[in-house]
Amino acid sequence: MAENARKRKQPSNTGPSNNPKRARFPQRPQHVIPATPTSNAYPNGEINVKNFLKSHEHEIKSLEGAMKAAKNGLTRRAFQDVPRALRRRTASHNPHRVPKRLRVRARQEAKDDNTPISRGTSGSGIGKGKKKYLRKEGRERSRQDWEKRTKTRKGGTVATPEKDQDGDATMEDVPKEATKSVSQSKPKRKFPALATPATPPSRFRRRQRDKTWLPTHLWHTKRAKMTDPKEPLWGFAVPLQPAAKAYRLTHRAVTQQGAVAWDMSYMSTVSLEGPDASIAGLLKGLHFGADDPENPWQNRGRAKKWRRGARAWEGWIHEREAKPLRKIGRVTVIWCVSEAESKRKVFVRVHPSAFLQLWNEVVRTAKVQKPAVTVQDLRFEIGSIEIMGPATAEALCSVLQPTSNPAAIADAPHSLWTKLASVTDAGSLPAGALLAFDTTDPRLRDPPSATPLAQDQQSLTALAETLANWPIDNTQGPAAIFDANARLAAQRAMPSQKSINRRKSACTLGEDPEARSTDPHIPTLVFTSRKSRSWTILLPWKCVMPVWRQLMRYPVSTGGNPRYGGLKERRQVDFERSIPYFPYDCPGTDAGWGWELHEREVRKLEWTKRPRGKRIEWTTIDLGNGRKGEVGDPWACDWERLLPTTDGSSSAVQEGLTPFRQLPSSQAKDVIDGRFPVESTPLSSSVFAVKITMVQRGAPMDCTRIYRLPTDAGLRSKWLSLMPQPGARRTPALEPSRRLGVPPKLSEGPPKAGEDDYPVVPDESDLIGFVTTGNYNLAEGMPTAVGNLAVHKVLSLVSEPSAAHADHVCIRQRPSLHDPRPASPRVSRESDMSEDRPADDQGEGVDSAVGLPSDVLAELTTDILDDLLSNIVYSTALSCHRSEKLLRMQSAATQAESIALANLEPQSQKQNTNGATSIPIAETSAAKYENGRVFLKGNPLKTTPEIICPHCKLPRLMHPIMGKGMQNPDLTKEYCMLYPWVQRSGHDVYGNPFPTDMAKSKKERELIKQQQKNAEKESVGTPGSQDTDMAGGDTKEIKLNTGGKPASYIPWHTCPNCKRSLLITRFAQHLEKCLGISGRQSSRNAMAKLTGQNGTGSGVGNTPLGSRMGTPAPGSQDVAGPKSSSKSKGISPTKKVAPGDDADADELGMDNDTPERRNKIKKKSSYVKKADRDKSGNATNGTLKVKLKTRPELDRKHSENSERSEGKRDREADEGGDSPKKKKIKLSLGGNGKERSRASASVEPASAASPE
Repeated sequence: MAENARKRKQPSNTGPSNNPKRARFPQRPQHVIPATPTSNAYPNGEINVKNFLKSHEHEIKSLEGAMKAAKNGLTRRAFQDVPRALRRRTASHNPHRVPKRLRVRARQEAKDDNTPISRGTSGSGIGKGKKKYLRKEGRERSRQDWEKRTKTRKGGTVATPEKDQDGDATMEDVPKEATKSVSQSKPKRKFPALATPATPPSRFRRRQRDKTWLPTHLWHTKRAKMTDPKEPLWGFAVPLQPAAKAYRLTHRAVTQQGAVAWDMSYMSTVSLEGPDASIAGLLKGLHFGADDPENPWQNRGRAKKWRRGARAWEGWIHEREAKPLRKIGRVTVIWCVSEAESKRKVFVRVHPSAFLQLWNEVVRTAKVQKPAVTVQDLRFEIGSIEIMGPATAEALCSVLQPTSNPAAIADAPHSLWTKLASVTDAGSLPAGALLAFDTTDPRLRDPPSATPLAQDQQSLTALAETLANWPIDNTQGPAAIFDANARLAAQRAMPSQKSINRRKSACTLGEDPEARSTDPHIPTLVFTSRKSRSWTILLPWKCVMPVWRQLMRYPVSTGGNPRYGGLKERRQVDFERSIPYFPYDCPGTDAGWGWELHEREVRKLEWTKRPRGKRIEWTTIDLGNGRKGEVGDPWACDWERLLPTTDGSSSAVQEGLTPFRQLPSSQAKDVIDGRFPVESTPLSSSVFAVKITMVQRGAPMDCTRIYRLPTDAGLRSKWLSLMPQPGARRTPALEPSRRLGVPPKLSEGPPKAGEDDYPVVPDESDLIGFVTTGNYNLAEGMPTAVGNLAVHKVLSLVSEPSAAHADHVCIRQRPSLHDPRPASPRVSRESDMSEDRPADDQGEGVDSAVGLPSDVLAELTTDILDDLLSNIVYSTALSCHRSEKLLRMQSAATQAESIALANLEPQSQKQNTNGATSIPIAETSAAKYENGRVFLKGNPLKTTPEIICPHCKLPRLMHPIMGKGMQNPDLTKEYCMLYPWVQRSGHDVYGNPFPTDMAKSKKERELIKQQQKNAEKESVGTPGSQDTDMAGGDTKEIKLNTGGKPASYIPWHTCPNCKRSLLITRFAQHLEKCLGISGRQSSRNAMAKLTGQNGTGSGVGNTPLGSRMGTPAPGSQDVAGPKSSSKSKGISPTKKVAPGDDADADELGMDNDTPERRNKIKKKSSYVKKADRDKSGNATNGTLKVKLKTRPELDRKHSENSERSEGKRDREADEGGDSPKKKKIKLSLGGNGKERSRASASVEPASAASPE
């Protein structure tokens, strides 16, 4: 019973419908493809589209399913399809971290793989906690803050108002005393207030508690590495560098093609408003422009235009009461064009690290001005974008479209703005060029279109005249960005992205929405910097993001889009130009000193995070002579060791103020040249910037120590021995022993770092400075650095008697960051463009750039040009000489080999007694051929008189046969077809004349041929006709087979269908008729096809196109009655032709070579099935007619002649000739089975004339 209970229950009903042998899981065989019968789809041979598609519905779905399965079977996940620049660390396990287009796929993959989806609980947004709790928490905090403020104002407790359903207090329940006291309790400030950022949205408010986001923060966080949230820079979350590698890409985009943009909204802007004299007195009191080579306060030139408001000026600003002057920072001052009012406005832009110091100085100085100057902080009202690169102008002209102003003059800024799109270098514009105008919302023209660039000479000439005259200096009006109301109105009028999308969806595809009166007018100010070669755009704070997005999407004409950069890329650009960047390379300022203190902590933290086995142990570094450990703090530029030991200096360092003073470039020049006033300037605490270039291998890095040459004579001579000699190559040429593969001696060359005889590091007393920025310089192709030197240390170097020999030589000491072993110092040379010039002295013009007297500069330029021209001539002559010598060497070898092979041919059948074939030996005056090798004799330029072609073994012509430099060749010889190029007007390099006339008709060609024949007959027997003087220039050409074409030559082409050669002037007309795509015949052919498929016959054998019905058996479609001949040309398919008409047509020579017949002939096969052969054998004996064409080209000529009769022209060479004659061969097959193998053939000519 137990066993029966475990068995499957048998069915109770055993009727006929329940088959006990039926399979449990019936499966269809794999080779059976389910398909709907197609008999219903073609009733009476007609196609029903609906039924036809329905019959193939299963196949289409199967194909789509297979494609989908193959796509899903790929190994790539959804987060791997995201571009590299958009990938996130958490995208692999959080579907909300990928773009929206991939989220559905990512969720399905996570579900299939049983991957848990992580969801955060803090913050807000998609993938985080629920938003309602965050909003509730924010409202509760706002209510508590409001209660505290109300308590503070009234000095007592305040009743809590009632709350609505959402938890917010209703404004009707707020006490009237509290609302009234808010407006009355505003105290009058004695000093200008610092600006505070706008209140961010509630979901981002917590993350901006201790810092401020830039307008493009959300865009950069997805694509760049940002500052640490808990350690912002200067109160902002600043992008440091792109997430992808960008060092080389930034260099190429800035210098070669493309553009790089930075969001510089963290730059601080201070507004000054007051009378012209008061503002000028304030700037003069801060010693603005005191170090500039050009005085900004003179009443002429660029200074006058700057005071008017048409230019921008960059310079250093100093403390007001410091003696000597102490630099605060580098600023940009922009004046607003004066209006009818007496007050003027000025913008002062400064780096945020020096803002507070500048703000205090400006406020104190503004109070002493009479009348007073109003100072305002605009840090969070004005944003900026800096962009540089060759494609900067075209990108800005496309994104920033000026608003229409019909009343504007011709030379206004917004009128000339679009003409500057072809400018590729900001240095070509006037120094400090400035343009101010209102622009439209760039989101209305999304995506941005490419700007048309000027390519013709006229447009480029007009652009050069505009840049030279620069009429904007006289037409620039007041900039709207100086007006606070205009800035606020533009920000409030900015429409939402949803409204812009709604307007764009109402337009047709490719059109921009129409302008409305409510569209914002964005006040924009653009100015250039010749020093940094960049463009800077000032915009209202909330208008930066729309412009930035469109700028990043602009299609650059050279390919790609503009790149974005961070702090490291901005520092890299100035480093490659050897310009010290503020504040990183200015330790003599408070801002630079603060940056150095910040970097010390960062470097030490990075060193601490490394494992012990992968970090440098600074305390164990061997400096030689028993010294251990790095000098000073290894993670810092230890400037304190260069100071005199005084109490005042140490206290200044503790307070965070710099103990040094940044020396101006003009005074630094005097220090180097020895023209410095020692009594008037305290040089003991001054530093100046220099550029350092390596003369040996090695790359200087940050914090690298810079030593002067040691005072010890022996050690000094060792270091000087490492210097390359003047005029010597950097990499010496290999000696003969090295060329022959002999290993070099160990004592060759100067010693390398790490060897025993390498000089040791100088003492700490020889330390003169530190490297602030160092790396491999892609612009110069070698490692360089920007460093700062202590002035009092350099003075001792200049005053030494041996300084004349090596006054610009120093020693750089820094171990490799990738090698834990101690490193030795290496020689480097501190220099600028020529020698030891301060790096921050980058003036305008050639004289300031090179720093040489005019006579020396002229002599140097002449020498450079002479060397350049001599090098060009030398390289050209050398290449020509080398190519000629190689050709003659090859000719000598070819000639000797040809003689040897000629001698080998008659002896190929002869053999020696030993049975070995004799190897020939050939010798000429230039070479000798022996044992398969060729040996040259003497100089091939002298021994080989002519050049032999190695392919055809014929001599080559050395001079052209016509045109410039022609010479008469020997007409008795045969020359190689590779002729020298021809230089002749009206001809190409091959001597072919350019076509001078159009195609001529047949009658015209026949007339020209007849005239040529008559001229040849008349010229026969004329004296001197055979020996013509060839020295007369280009009047007579030598009759050689040069391949030249006459001037009336018209190219021809071969038809891909009928393989005929036709003139290109007649090719299109022929192609239409040959392919049957035009004319009456095409419609007839189409009708014939339709009749053949859907005719009035039985329809049994008519297989519709694309069906899966079986192919009818041979002879199944034969019907009684005459058949229409598809071969007859021009005959309607409805006409009935007798069976013998086809043969008669062939005998009459009718042209039946239609495209349909050719296609049918090609498709026929010579294979006959066995069953058909049996049927034909049982049938009655008959005669089989077979047409044979003896020559295929004759049939081609015959068809061409027939087409010429219809008005078609062909090449002249094909004219004439008789049409070929055809043959017919009758094959008589035997009727019996025994005689099947026999066949009798008889030849019958098609006409009385016998064929060829």
